[in-house]
Amino acid sequence: MSEYSSRHNDNKIDLNGLLDRFTDALKHLWLIMIVLVLGFGLFSYLHVTSTYTPVYTASATVSVSSSSGSGNDYANAEQLGKVFPYILNSGVLNDRIEEDLGTSYVPGSISVTNIGGTNLLTIHVTSSNALDSYNVLQSVIRNYPDVARYVSGQVTLTVIDDDGVPEDTGKTTRIRGSVRGGVMTGLLISLVLLLARMMFVQTVNTEKDVRHLVHVPFLGSLPVYKKKQRKKGYAGISILENNVQQNYLEAIRLIRTRVEKQIDENHCKVIMVTSSVPGEGKSTVAANLAVSLAGKGRPVVLIDCDLRNPSTQETLNIKGEYPGLEAVLAGNASIKQALYSYEEERGLPLLVMPGGEEQADGSNLLGSDRMETLLDHLKPVADVIILDTPPSAMLVDAMQVAKFADMVLYVIQSDYARRNVILRGIKELSDTGVKIGGVILNRCKETSSQGYRSSGYYGNYGHYYGKKNG
Repeated sequence: MSEYSSRHNDNKIDLNGLLDRFTDALKHLWLIMIVLVLGFGLFSYLHVTSTYTPVYTASATVSVSSSSGSGNDYANAEQLGKVFPYILNSGVLNDRIEEDLGTSYVPGSISVTNIGGTNLLTIHVTSSNALDSYNVLQSVIRNYPDVARYVSGQVTLTVIDDDGVPEDTGKTTRIRGSVRGGVMTGLLISLVLLLARMMFVQTVNTEKDVRHLVHVPFLGSLPVYKKKQRKKGYAGISILENNVQQNYLEAIRLIRTRVEKQIDENHCKVIMVTSSVPGEGKSTVAANLAVSLAGKGRPVVLIDCDLRNPSTQETLNIKGEYPGLEAVLAGNASIKQALYSYEEERGLPLLVMPGGEEQADGSNLLGSDRMETLLDHLKPVADVIILDTPPSAMLVDAMQVAKFADMVLYVIQSDYARRNVILRGIKELSDTGVKIGGVILNRCKETSSQGYRSSGYYGNYGHYYGKKNG
C-alpha cells in the first residue's frame, strides 16, 4: 500500500491496543453483561423458589437409663444407636408410630446417633412439614424403648434437649447458593462475549485508532448527531438548516480548513469522497463539506456518483425532480437540466447534480468517456468538484471514478467497519494511483455528549447495497 500501508504487520504485542480494545468492548457490552448477570441470577432465584421443597428437621437429645438398675447406661445407649437401623428396617417402629399418630404412613425419615462416651442419644426426624417432623419425633421417643426392649432390655428415655417445632433453615442457604451460581454463569458468558468481541470485532473508534491503522493524514472527527425529525420523509443532516448542532458545525469547519490546505498545496480540483462500506455517512460528509467550501466563496460543484444508492438530493433536502448524473451520462439530459443551484436561494456558489434513478450497475457509466467530458465541462466554472462515490471496499464503481479524481477523502464511521475492510478499501484506491488526501472519522462518540447508535452492523443494505445518506 506504499505510503498508505498498514501497521498491522507489526508482530510486537501492543498492550495499549489490547487495553483500548478491551475498553471498547466493555463500553459496548457493559449493559448486556449486566443484563446477563442479573438475568441468570434472577432466573436461578425464581427457579429455586418455585421448585424448592422445604425440609424441616426436628431433633431431641435424650438420656438412656436402664430400668434394671444395672448401671450399664452407656452400653445401652450405644447398643440402641447401633440396632436402630435394624429396628427401622423391621417396620415394627414404623407400625407403632403410624398407630400412635393415626396415619397410614410415617410422614418423615428418622435417624438416631449416639454421643460417644455418654448415655445420650440424638434423635432426628426430617419431613417436608414442620409439625409432622415434630410429632414423629415425639412418637419415636414414646415408642422406641418399648420396641427396642427385646434387643437391649428395658430402658427409659429422658428428654434432655428438645428443639421444638423446627424451622426450615436450609432455604436461605440454598437460594443464596443458587443465585450465586446463576450470577457466576452470567458473568462467565459475559466474559466470553467480551473476549469474542475483542478478537473478532476490531473497528476504528478514535483518531488514535486511525493513525495506528493507516499512514494517511487525519482531517478531523465529526460528532454523533442526534437529529429531531421535523420534516416528513427527510432524515438528512445539513448545515444549511437552522439550529445546527454547534459542535457538528465547528467540526465541519475544521475539516474544511484542512481540506482547503490539501487542495491548495496539491493543486487539486476534483475531490472524491468515499468510504469502506455503506452507511458510514460519506454522502452527508460530502454534502456538508461542499456547502462549507461554498460558504467560503469557493465555487463548488457536488455530484452524486453513487448511482446504485443516490442520496445527495435527500441529504440536502432539494425539492423537485432532477434528471441527475445517470441521465446526463446516458445522454438523456443536458448538464444544465441536471444541476440545482443554490445561488438564488442561499447566495452560495454551489451547484448540485443528484444521482437520479437507482441503477443496478453504474460502473460502466461512471468510467465512461462521457464522465470525463462532464468533468472537463464543469472544471472552468468550479474551484472544487466533489464526487460522492460508492464504497470502495465493496464495488468497482469507486475505482472507476478514482481515475478522474485528483484526491480522495476517506470517511470512516466510528465503530462500524472492520479494520481489515478499511485497509482493503484504502488499498484498492491507492493502487489506482490517486492521492489519499486524508481520513475523516464520522459519528465519533468522543467528540459529542449526545448519544446516537447506528442501526445494525453495516446497516440495511436496501435495494442494492446501501442505506440512504451513506
